[in-house]
Amino acid sequence: MKPKSEVIQDFNMQINMSVEELQAWLDDPKSKTAGTGIGLASGHKIVEILKKNPTKDPGLYDDEDLEHMRKVVG
Repeated sequence: MKPKSEVIQDFNMQINMSVEELQAWLDDPKSKTAGTGIGLASGHKIVEILKKNPTKDPGLYDDEDLEHMRKVVG
């Protein structure tokens, strides 16, 4: 299992959209046909994580955030 610091670093490198860009894409009806419901749910969770910690301070992520981040970075 990747260490917490590596998960956070990988997540922040892979998520290359701002909160506003990601939210706009998720709100667009076209996004509903771009993938599965699981992917859309993940996108909404990513928006929550980004809004909660806009400065990407590693100390502000909780266990639930890290669990989802691990899923995102594989």
